[in-house]
Amino acid sequence: MPEAADHDALTLLRQRDVRGFDLAYARYAERIFAFLVRLSGSRAQAEDLFQHTFMRLAEVGPRLAHDSDLRAWLFSVARNAFHSHARSRAVVMRADLALIPLPIGAPAPDAGLVLDELERALAALTPSDRELLLLLGVEGLSPLEVAAILDLHQVTVRKRVSRARARLAEALDEQARIMSKFLVRE
Repeated sequence: MPEAADHDALTLLRQRDVRGFDLAYARYAERIFAFLVRLSGSRAQAEDLFQHTFMRLAEVGPRLAHDSDLRAWLFSVARNAFHSHARSRAVVMRADLALIPLPIGAPAPDAGLVLDELERALAALTPSDRELLLLLGVEGLSPLEVAAILDLHQVTVRKRVSRARARLAEALDEQARIMSKFLVRE
């Protein structure tokens, strides 16, 4: 069941009232953009994908069902845009997507070391592991919502999340081992 604010936005969108778009944008723009930056590792690419996501809302919004989960729909569109872009990029470059580095931009000066380590560990994961953990951990979506976004069974999502968390822990442990070499004094 959509939240009240989503219901209002969907009602207005279905009436082709621009205020519906504005409500959806105000509610989800920041979260969608942050998700895309982390997923793609590129602010410029995230900006393009973000624009695509909200262009799709403008196009399709009037046809969304009144009981649609607007948040899940927007994350699905953003995720699908990322994967479509990645596929087209792979074809053009004739390179395996796994070989393309996905660096996370430098953190803000006031960002903590732990956050920086987490961002680097996330960047080291496969795109599918990264998107699972971002949708659940950062965006706060439920496993059921993530299953709908990824078009998977909820049990499959839970298994993949468990494996992704284990790989994230391994990446964090590896970073800790590397950092400890620099901190050891002789």
